[in-house]
Amino acid sequence: MNIVRPLGDSLSILHAVLVPVRQFARGVRRVLRRQLKPSRDRLLNWFAITQRKRLRHVTFIGVTGSCGKTTTTRLVGAVLDSAGQCCIGAGNNSQQAVIKNILSVSASTKFCIQEVSGSKPGRIARHFRVLKPRIGIVITIGSDHYKTFRSLEATAQEKGQLVELLPKTGIAILNADDPHVRAMASRTHARVITFGRSPDADVRATQVSSAWPGRLALTVTHGYDSVRIRTKLVAELWTTSVLAAITCGIVCGIDLKECAKAVENFEPLFGRHSVHVKPNGPVYIFDHKAPFWTIATSLAFVKDALAPRATMVFGTISDYPGAAGQRYRRVARDALEIADRVVFVGPQAGHVSRLRQGEARDRLFTFETSYQASAFLAQAVVVGELIYIRGSLAADHLERIMLSQLDRVVCWRERCGKQCACVDCSNYRTPKPPPFGLVHDRLKPPQQTAIA
Repeated sequence: MNIVRPLGDSLSILHAVLVPVRQFARGVRRVLRRQLKPSRDRLLNWFAITQRKRLRHVTFIGVTGSCGKTTTTRLVGAVLDSAGQCCIGAGNNSQQAVIKNILSVSASTKFCIQEVSGSKPGRIARHFRVLKPRIGIVITIGSDHYKTFRSLEATAQEKGQLVELLPKTGIAILNADDPHVRAMASRTHARVITFGRSPDADVRATQVSSAWPGRLALTVTHGYDSVRIRTKLVAELWTTSVLAAITCGIVCGIDLKECAKAVENFEPLFGRHSVHVKPNGPVYIFDHKAPFWTIATSLAFVKDALAPRATMVFGTISDYPGAAGQRYRRVARDALEIADRVVFVGPQAGHVSRLRQGEARDRLFTFETSYQASAFLAQAVVVGELIYIRGSLAADHLERIMLSQLDRVVCWRERCGKQCACVDCSNYRTPKPPPFGLVHDRLKPPQQTAIA
């Protein structure tokens, strides 16, 4: 005992000394990172600009818009892959991501396609100085980043710089169906090629259909050539992305039928209306972004869907003017008109609680956590049910609702703040219990009757 006590005292003293030293070291590292980061970023920026000047054998392509940038960029890469090696920068559109994509270009690369963000004023121009694309693609203008721009005109002014800065030898590929995008034709000296459903578009879509369980199908016409395309994508909203990719392929010398073949083989990206099927269970369609202005497309898709039961799940809705309560209640009312069940998850779910009266009480549900929502949806399952999920990736991670059923996900940490999908997280397989006080067998949601 006399030996153990001094040893314990020594360890306590050592711990008392090491903790402040460790905290001091962390503080020094943080200060150094803050001091060195601007210099490092400037150096990488210089390397990328220098590298870009040497890459005359590569066709650089920039893609921007308020919605669908990542899928469009990937689709462009899939179409151009048949004509040569591609470097694709999609999913991350920071300045560092643009630099990384340029620095990854090799002597055998023929195309470099980069998603470009206009989330802040001047950001497109900063990207352009490094990327210097010869082809610029603008797909849509919407009210994403409403707090920054406040109007569609201001958003279009920023994103339009992608084509405004193109050289005279460049090509601007513009969405003829979006008036804000179409107007950008007057802002560029480059050659303009349009796409859309408009009769005067250079690359046109007709006979568009996508009623679930069917996938997006459309007829694409360019000049005297026409081809019917049956994609693996869900919902008509991807028509814009498909046409943009095909137009870019045609501009780069690829035959329309070759473009169509690449589009038909393209799989939906995770979290962008991706489809997840549970055998003898429901079908989940998941979208990890939910700007308010795009909710109408979700409602239209579910309204036209054929399924024994349709459930819509909403998390955090973003980018809207006015009070949050009014917007959430509007979404709830509209969803109740076309879906059998409507579920709201997260801190904002309380906004719709007052609507849970009368007939809506058995169809509208609110839960504070994704764990509770998952437990609720796992009960009274209907085979073939359509469960449509939309929410914010960073705020909600609603993909856990389906992953708990498909992949036995075990992480239930709320509000983790990570920008990556759960399946890409290093902690995906690390057990994280649900919030304190929540036990699965204590959840007793109302039992639902299966719809024949």
